[in-house]
Amino acid sequence: MPSKSQNMNETDDAELLARFLSQEDEAAFKALVSRHQQPLYNFVWRYLEQHDDVADICQQVFIQVFNKAEQFRGDSSFKTWLYQIAVNRCRDFHRSRQRHPLELVAPEDLDAKTEDMAYEDKHMDEEQRILDDALHMLPEKQRQTLYLHMYQECSFSEVATIMNCPQGTAKANYHHAIKALRKILNPGNDNEL
Repeated sequence: MPSKSQNMNETDDAELLARFLSQEDEAAFKALVSRHQQPLYNFVWRYLEQHDDVADICQQVFIQVFNKAEQFRGDSSFKTWLYQIAVNRCRDFHRSRQRHPLELVAPEDLDAKTEDMAYEDKHMDEEQRILDDALHMLPEKQRQTLYLHMYQECSFSEVATIMNCPQGTAKANYHHAIKALRKILNPGNDNEL
C-alpha cells in the first residue's frame, strides 16, 4: 500500500490545490511547496542573486499562494500561476531597490558578507560566471524569458502567460536573447553558433 507521501508525489498540482481549498488539507499545500520550492528558488536566484532577498521573495510568493489560492482560476497550470506571482514580486523588489538603492550594513555583517562572497567567487566556475555576466547584460524581459524557457523548462505558452504577453512576443524575446548572448559571448563573430 503506497504511503501518503507517495500519493502526494503522484498527485498533480491542480488536485493538490483543490484538496487544500476544499478540505483545508495543509499536507496538500506542503506538497505543493515541496514540489516547487527548489525550482522557484533557482528562478528567483537567477533574477536577484542575493540569498537573503531570494529567500524572502520565495517566502512571499508561497504566502501569497496560500492566502489567495481561491483566486486560482485554472486557466493555466499552477506552475505558471506560481511563476507569474514570482515575476511580479521580483519586479516589485527591483522597483523598491531603485527607490531605495542604499542599504546600511552593520560592520559585523559586512565581514560575513565579504567572506561569503569570496567563498562563492572562488568556487564559481569561470564559464558560469562569464555566462551569468552576459545574461545580466540582457534587457529584463529577454532575460526573464530565457530563464523561464531554458532553466525552468516552461513552454512558450507558459512563458507568455507568466510574462503577460502574446506567445509570439515570448518567442521573439527568447530569439533576441539568444542572438544578443551570441554577440556578447563571441564578439566579432557573426556566424551562428
